[in-house]
Amino acid sequence: MKRFYLLINSFGYTLIEMMIVLSLLSILLTLVFLHVTPTQNASLTKHFLEEIQSDLRYTQELAYVNGSSYRFSISPSKGIYSIQGTASTVVRTNEIPDHITIDEGTMGYQIVYGGNGNVQKAGTLYMKAGKEEYKLVVQVGAGRFYIKKL
Repeated sequence: MKRFYLLINSFGYTLIEMMIVLSLLSILLTLVFLHVTPTQNASLTKHFLEEIQSDLRYTQELAYVNGSSYRFSISPSKGIYSIQGTASTVVRTNEIPDHITIDEGTMGYQIVYGGNGNVQKAGTLYMKAGKEEYKLVVQVGAGRFYIKKL
C-alpha cells in the first residue's frame, strides 16, 4: 500500500506547480490580447475608410443614374451614416465604429450630390481613430473626393 502511494506522488503534479503553470499561461495570454486590440482597431479603421469611400461613390452614381439629388448624411450622435434620396427615403444605412469620431469641418455633416453627379458644396470632414487623424476632402466638380491621413 505504501509503495502504491509513492508511485502516485511521483507521477503527479502538486497544486503549487499547477498554479505556477496556470499563472504563467494567463500572463502570456494577457500579453497576446494587448497586442491584438490595436491591430483589430487598425483593421476596423481601414475597412471603415474603404466602406465610406465606396458609399460616397454609390451615392454619386445613384444621383447621376436617377437624375435627382441624393444626400450622404452623417449622424455622429447616433453613430451612423446614411444615403438618402428625395423625400428623405433612406437607401442605405451603415454604422460608424465606436473608436472613430467624425467632426464636421467646413462641409457640415451632409454631402449632397445633384442629378448630374456633382456635389453642391465642397469642403472637408475630419475623422479620428485613436491617435490617427484623417481628412475627407470633397472637391468641386464631378464630385471628386479623397481621404488623406494627417
